[in-house]
Amino acid sequence: MQLLLRITMAAITPPIWRLIRVPDQFTLHQLHRVLQIIFSRLDYHLYEFQVGSRRFEAPGPESEVEDATAIRLCDLALSTGSQFTYLYDFGDGWEHDIVVEAVLPMPSEHGPDWSPRLLDGERAAPPEDSGGPSGFMEVMEALKDRSHPRHKEIRAWVGTTYDPGKFDAWAVDHALTLAVAWGAV
Repeated sequence: MQLLLRITMAAITPPIWRLIRVPDQFTLHQLHRVLQIIFSRLDYHLYEFQVGSRRFEAPGPESEVEDATAIRLCDLALSTGSQFTYLYDFGDGWEHDIVVEAVLPMPSEHGPDWSPRLLDGERAAPPEDSGGPSGFMEVMEALKDRSHPRHKEIRAWVGTTYDPGKFDAWAVDHALTLAVAWGAV
């Protein structure tokens, strides 16, 4: 089966969201990799999934929860309407609400590719290490106001092409496709 997932970044207005299709045979760690790509992250912080009362992280010497590399999405008995949470960067606290919008059959071997796909989304994700939702709001204020004391500093940090209102779904889906082809997911 495939899962149609809507992922929305919590505590950010207007919302930043993505709609993806992933095989239910993916592990939570593979889903983490997909989320890193579709939200333009660099994957250098810890993460955690919370599914009901269960918690999952990448295995490590300090991890005290279940292994995200050992649990597949199909092992979680997810169905349409199921909800769970993805937390990335424990310092910044980027929380993502995930809703299963549909459970779909896998295409036949002669049908379309069943690899993960980005189907839709809105707004650019916050830059890595921008301080969580409250820090991102400060970044947004500085970017909007050229007279803001930190405008030049923030613009130099995020780059001249960063526009929080724009999201190129085609380019991000292409990056996801390449990452899958290269074995990075």
